[in-house]
Amino acid sequence: MYSYSTTKNSITMKNILIITAVIWSTFSLKAQNIELKDLKNLNTPGFQILDIAPGTIDRPANPKAFAASVMSLTNNGTAIPKNFALEVTPYWYFKPKNATVFQYLNIKDEAGKSNTFTGIFNKMSISLASVFNDSTSGSLIKNTNYIAFGLKTNLITYRNEKQNQKLKNALANFSKRISDLRPHQNDADALEIELNRIDNKIRALYTKLKDETDNAAKDSINTEYQNAIASRALLQKKIDDFENQAPDLLEENIKKDTLIQNYLKELDDLPLLQVDVAFAYSEAFPDNTTKDKRFNRSGLWMTAALNAFSVDKAELNDNLAFILCTRFINDNVLKEGSLDVFKKENAFDLGFKLEYSIKDLSISYEYIKRDYSDKSNLNSERKVGAIQYKISDGLYVTGAYGTNFGIDKNLFTLFGINYGFGKSSLKTN
Repeated sequence: MYSYSTTKNSITMKNILIITAVIWSTFSLKAQNIELKDLKNLNTPGFQILDIAPGTIDRPANPKAFAASVMSLTNNGTAIPKNFALEVTPYWYFKPKNATVFQYLNIKDEAGKSNTFTGIFNKMSISLASVFNDSTSGSLIKNTNYIAFGLKTNLITYRNEKQNQKLKNALANFSKRISDLRPHQNDADALEIELNRIDNKIRALYTKLKDETDNAAKDSINTEYQNAIASRALLQKKIDDFENQAPDLLEENIKKDTLIQNYLKELDDLPLLQVDVAFAYSEAFPDNTTKDKRFNRSGLWMTAALNAFSVDKAELNDNLAFILCTRFINDNVLKEGSLDVFKKENAFDLGFKLEYSIKDLSISYEYIKRDYSDKSNLNSERKVGAIQYKISDGLYVTGAYGTNFGIDKNLFTLFGINYGFGKSSLKTN
């Protein structure tokens, strides 16, 4: 979920540093990851193109500012590191100075401007993944390290008028509540008033000092002018002290405040429609060396999610999502009867995912059919069900079970425990 803290002109969106313990039947991996709520698992395009991600159909979502998965990150003296993933969202490092939370949440701003397409850059992510396979399974060959590069972005995030107004109200209520919760706010307001009074006095004395011709009177005005400047400096220091203390104290107040937490849940509301596109490219390194490297697979795909809100009650807070995925793949497959001869084949994936979430529990099922244009004997399908439960902020338990791609119907199982922290900021106006 998004978590927000605030200074005067910004909302802070917490990212998640996730420590994930993952067990698959075909791999034994340990992972560390930094992600936002909707990307709690290793669903980068790099993992998806290798068919080892927990979900091959990923809900379009807000990407993380920075993500690094480390699964047994050791190269055992070889030139290529094994089992890791890295994902970066350039937006958080190159975002415009006037970037707003309205653009990031894809809601209409105060001027009524639509932000349906702002996710193209805002939510673009670049990923790199490496997975070492010690047994032959599906399209992965024994004792081979796979390196994959991925690029993903959001094309469309559409919210209807009711959703736009709900989120704008939540932002307004959030900002107002932050002002109420800000520590020493009354004292700071009083100091600001006094600061304005002194500033006016300094300007008046400066003007008077320039116009005065009598030296004695000029000395008197100058003394008063210097005293006013000194008083202003002391007053500004008190205000700065309040501002320096405010963020930490405000964070504590936010965590304890029920109204703030309710507003944050409203900001988590999913849009009516989301469309993402992704591209990934991978190469294989037999025996984890560069000598015999070969092209492995590339793919271009689109994911569209329709979120049908079943009820409009904050206390239930449930959602049913239907997600459609289409993908074109150029696959370098092993020739039948051969151990080291490969041939490029084109394949097409078509599948769907149903996901029901209620409060902190999410249950999903995905089905994908993969058809090769020239090799019908390579056709296969993936059927995986998953369940995820949020124990507390940044702490999740995930489990998945089913069959993965491959003519042998490979068993796919996963268990994950995820934990996270971190933050980035966006302006509210």
